[in-house]
Amino acid sequence: MSVLLLGLAAVVVAAFGLALLDLVIRRADIGAGLVFLSAIVQAAFVFDVPSVRLGGMRVGVTDVVVVLVLAAALARCLRLRRFGRHQYWLIMLGTLLLASLVLGIAAHGVSTAVNDSRQYLFFAGAALYMATFRPSLELYDRIGRIWLGTAVLMSLLACVRWLDVFGGIDLGVPAERFGVDTAVRVLDGPYAFFLAGPLLLTIPFWLRRGQPRWIRVLGAVLLVVIVVLDRRTVWLAILVGVAVLLLRGRRPSARAVALVVAASAITFAVFAGDVLARDQAAHGTVTSTGSVTWRIEGWSDLVDSWSASPVNWLVGEPFGSGFSRVVEGSTVEAHPHNFYIETMIRAGVGGLLALLALTVGLLRRLWRVPVRGGGLLDPSMLPPLLAMQVIWDLTWVPGLEQGIVTGIAIAVAVAGVRRRAPGPCLPGPVGVRDRVRSDRTHRDDPESGSTRGDVVSDRASGSGRPRAEVDS
Repeated sequence: MSVLLLGLAAVVVAAFGLALLDLVIRRADIGAGLVFLSAIVQAAFVFDVPSVRLGGMRVGVTDVVVVLVLAAALARCLRLRRFGRHQYWLIMLGTLLLASLVLGIAAHGVSTAVNDSRQYLFFAGAALYMATFRPSLELYDRIGRIWLGTAVLMSLLACVRWLDVFGGIDLGVPAERFGVDTAVRVLDGPYAFFLAGPLLLTIPFWLRRGQPRWIRVLGAVLLVVIVVLDRRTVWLAILVGVAVLLLRGRRPSARAVALVVAASAITFAVFAGDVLARDQAAHGTVTSTGSVTWRIEGWSDLVDSWSASPVNWLVGEPFGSGFSRVVEGSTVEAHPHNFYIETMIRAGVGGLLALLALTVGLLRRLWRVPVRGGGLLDPSMLPPLLAMQVIWDLTWVPGLEQGIVTGIAIAVAVAGVRRRAPGPCLPGPVGVRDRVRSDRTHRDDPESGSTRGDVVSDRASGSGRPRAEVDS
């Protein structure tokens, strides 16, 4: 009887898994929502994520999401007729990381290598998944609203931990174990940065009249939470994002310039005081290990030892090799807190070039996306989000949600190249090509109803909003 029940349970679980996979393949907002919720789960449970043991390895609920997203991405890739340049860069990065994972499993075992590669599986998997969906204003607006809703959950998690730290009210939520050199830092860096994106998405609603009030209220709440969390790198990234948002694609007003200058001055003063305090702290303390000189010395020693082998330049060191280095006379094994250096170590110089193409290269490509102010996650918000990601990756690793941002940016960039003309979601041509293609602008203009590209316009769809296209 028990064998029969186990078999029946396995069939039910398999059927549910296949149904969920089919839903994720068809609905990008569902896949993005699962990734956002995975970030909440990891932030809440830290090391105790609900999991089961399979073959001696822990498989958590977030690992199930990784498998679903990767499987859906691969299934959708099989349906694509051709790939764009940035999709090739992403495939190149994924191939190098896969080779590093295979070598790591052979050298260090399955558990060690997979644990070391988890952040890359989320980033590359989510990016590849979102890059296979056609750009759609309605779809991106839904994803933006889901991101904003999960940011509220992350803020509530921070409030619950503050109640425990300052009020002694324990609601059973595990305490944060990283970066707790000050009591207010109840969220690790990547989870604090998770709030920065939704905050940036609400800023255009502060500047335009007649917008929903609840979005402005949530933006104000997120701003307070981020300030109290005392993550200075998050502050700096937000400042860069706001500057790009206010100054890109338009003539800056005196008010916008004054706001950016004032925020820059305040942020610089805070950073200067923080750097001075950290550099003057006693060696070996938590504060001293966060100093700029401490990190730079660690990066230098790590890159010197890595570059000694020509093989590392080509394929990198396999996952599970660790990041052993000597800083101020002590051996350090922790991650280097620099996503670019970590990628180069794990995937070689080719992996670093691919990552730069997917960050700086995408930012340059999407800089000319028209500023129209459509939905919450309007494609014109991608350059500020990518600029924040470029800054963040210098001293941290990206959160789970950053793969979604990168994937959407790739989809918009690829659609813009194929259409050869600007549209509501697409970057326009640059340089001499503006004149060469000027005769095509009216014919391919998405507002004219004769669009042949990847974005369906309002008039072509016969409705007041652009039609969502989530299948290729």
